[in-house]
Formats: sequence, structure tokens, C-alpha cells
Amino acid sequence: SLAPALSRDLDSSDEAALARLRLERASNFFAVTSQEDYEILLRSAADAGRVLVVDYYAPWCRACQKLLSQLHKVALEDRFRDVFFASVNFEQNRELCKQKEIKKLPTLEIYQGDDLKQQWSGSSKKRLIERLEQEMGIEGEGGDSEKEQVAEASQRVA
Repeated sequence: SLAPALSRDLDSSDEAALARLRLERASNFFAVTSQEDYEILLRSAADAGRVLVVDYYAPWCRACQKLLSQLHKVALEDRFRDVFFASVNFEQNRELCKQKEIKKLPTLEIYQGDDLKQQWSGSSKKRLIERLEQEMGIEGEGGDSEKEQVAEASQRVA
């Protein structure tokens, strides 16, 4: 079943499509198979106030497969449970990829609402996490700002 916040503003056809797209492993991971799927998911994420990460990949691309596997694991992490993740198979969605001007694989996009905030190519999980945390306003694990806060606290105590 869909989360109440998600189904609130969707009509029944959108709900059925979203349920069909949802992958078994994680309730926040979706497989996009058409332009219509993409539009429904983008609208659903915007209506629910969720961040959306879209991964464009190809089955024959080893770097893509590695990143996709890592993305499934990231989607299961507690801190990202409110983020929607989607995968778009280049081979099945060439027209969508052409419209989105996808030139290299893998390519990742991050949306806030229906606004595209970031788009880049590459298979770095670290870069994905950093950019996702940036869009969510989360401090990175062991990032400079955290070290600075610890240094400031120790200076105040001393």
C-alpha cells in the first residue's frame, strides 16, 4: 500500500502506476519504464515533498551496474528512507534519455519537488552521497564542518 502522504493527491491511475513501478526490495525505489512513468514519479515526489534521485543506466555498462547495486543499498539506509530513488534503463527508454540529453552513462539527477537541482555523469557512490546530503541539508559523516564544530566545542571548553 502507498503511504498516505503520497496517495493523498494522486488519482487512482497514478497510484496504480506508482505501485507497479515500486521495486520489491525497497518501498522508495522505482523502475521507470516509460516517459509516463517518469512524469508520474516526478509528480508524486513533488506532491509528497520528497527528494528524487534518478539513475540512468544501461545493462551492458559495468560501471552502471555497480552504481545501481550501490544505489539499492543507499535507498535502504535510514537517513535516506524519505528519498525516492528511480532507475531508468537506457535501452528501454531511449526517447526519454534523448529528451533529458543523457550523453554519458551512468548519469544521475537529483530533484527537489519537480525542480532539477543537480545532474552529473559518473559512478562514484561517494559523490552521490555528498550531493544527496547537500540537497537534503544533512552534514556528511566526518565532513569538515563536523570537525570544525568539534574543534570549536573543544576551544570553548578549554
